[in-house]
Amino acid sequence: MNTKIIYSFLIACLLCCGMASALTSCSDDDGAGAPEITGVRITNPAKADSLFTASAPDSTIVIVGRNLQGALRVFINDQQVWFNPVFNTDHSIIVKVPSEDSGFKLTAFNSELKDEIRVETDHGTAVYAFKIKAPRPSISRLQARYPRKAGDVLNIYGKNLVDVERVYFTDIEAAQLDSTVWTQIGGNHVEATNLQTIVKDHHNVAGTTTYETTSQLSVQIPDLPYGKGAIVVECTGGTVYFPFSLTLAPPTIIGMNTDMPVMGETLTIYGTEFVQVEAVSYGDVTLTPDEFTVADTEDHIDIVFARKPSEGSTPRLTVVTGGGQASAPFFDRSCLLVDFDGNAVDNGWGPNASYETTDGTEAPYTADGTFARINVPEEGQQWWGVMVFFRKSWEVNTFPLPGFDVIPAAASADDVYLAMEVYNNGSDYNNGDWPAYLRYTVWPSGLSTENTDNQWDNDFDWLNYDEQTATMAYPVLADIDGKAPLQQWYRHVLPLSVFRCYSGKTYADIVSLGLENFRIQSINQSSKVGKIDICLDNVRLYYNNR
Repeated sequence: MNTKIIYSFLIACLLCCGMASALTSCSDDDGAGAPEITGVRITNPAKADSLFTASAPDSTIVIVGRNLQGALRVFINDQQVWFNPVFNTDHSIIVKVPSEDSGFKLTAFNSELKDEIRVETDHGTAVYAFKIKAPRPSISRLQARYPRKAGDVLNIYGKNLVDVERVYFTDIEAAQLDSTVWTQIGGNHVEATNLQTIVKDHHNVAGTTTYETTSQLSVQIPDLPYGKGAIVVECTGGTVYFPFSLTLAPPTIIGMNTDMPVMGETLTIYGTEFVQVEAVSYGDVTLTPDEFTVADTEDHIDIVFARKPSEGSTPRLTVVTGGGQASAPFFDRSCLLVDFDGNAVDNGWGPNASYETTDGTEAPYTADGTFARINVPEEGQQWWGVMVFFRKSWEVNTFPLPGFDVIPAAASADDVYLAMEVYNNGSDYNNGDWPAYLRYTVWPSGLSTENTDNQWDNDFDWLNYDEQTATMAYPVLADIDGKAPLQQWYRHVLPLSVFRCYSGKTYADIVSLGLENFRIQSINQSSKVGKIDICLDNVRLYYNNR
């Protein structure tokens, strides 16, 4: 062989070996070493330097580090999660944390799992401590005997009180924390002792894909240098607090399910600190503990209404406890328009409702005098149905309305309601198939019966006339929460602002316009047939100031 050819071949081989060595060195420098996770951030490039060590389920995160290319598998909480290899580089992997409803498990409820991210590549494995948080916690109530002292057990009830990091007391009161902006709770801290988890019921919320945990913690009360403040629970999912006192705090009344119940109706009073309740009184009636039921949660009281306050007695309800008392407006007859017991006049138009009484032994289980009843076993299409139609009297033009000490002059028509007690005895309203409704009409001074400004039809609107489907603003006879129970007395309310003649006005304007008549009438625009059986009582105005 020619020596020049042999020499040239050797030179070429040496050059190839050098190039291969150089390429290998470049590859090593660019990430063929062991993988490493240095942090986790969100996907927003503007916040690429904002790293965190915890996140919520159903969130998208970016795992950042070195030598992460060629990722084969990613695990969070020891569970393999999907990632898109297209977005896998040597310095990042984008991952969607699964949600609980897809079967992903949290370490708060599975102690055998690890709080970590693990990335397996074709050249090694990287591990990083990372927490997937349970939902944000809340406290609903505390329970311990009064007076409280050091060493007593205090039970804390709420939601999602898991992954608890710290429980302590502060002399800053909860009301002050509510009204200030804080990142860390200040004040004089004293640690709670002997923390135990009593209840940790993790479950799916009915009808949703959301998970929550019904929680109960117990701690021992430490020796506190102050008598009241707040208890604070710090969890991975957030920090929550609740008012705390060594002595029994006064109760508060947050609201009631009705302000003017009929006999046999269940009155529910909602509030706080219903502890050691001694009495509930209203007007000239005082109830003893055997005549009402205090919930175990100490946040509501149930009373089967069996005694009406006398006319002229103070229109307020008071809850008396060992810590004090709280009161709220109740059974104010100045708000009453019609109770069907002779305080107003039936206009007599037909077809007219019937006016009935019962002895309390049959539906609608009331002995509260007379009530109105619209009862039509088979109601077909009609535009002029059975009605309740009243005025104050033939001599007086307008109903007397509550004074400005009861409903403030500046109150909005959105917060002043036409209210009444209702018993729906299985009517076909709201069954999804029968698009009938009630027509409400009010007569301020100077408005005729034909003026649509004073009429409201539940905002009835056809969706498809051929299919006889329609939509309405609220369920027929809805309560303040948009519900319409069957076979029980409850309060139905309708804001006066739904009537254009009152919309946008203040209560002072409404008083000036007056209220001469009102009519409640059943209407069925459809050709479908349905049953109507509703009872009405205590038609009045109601002011919702909460």
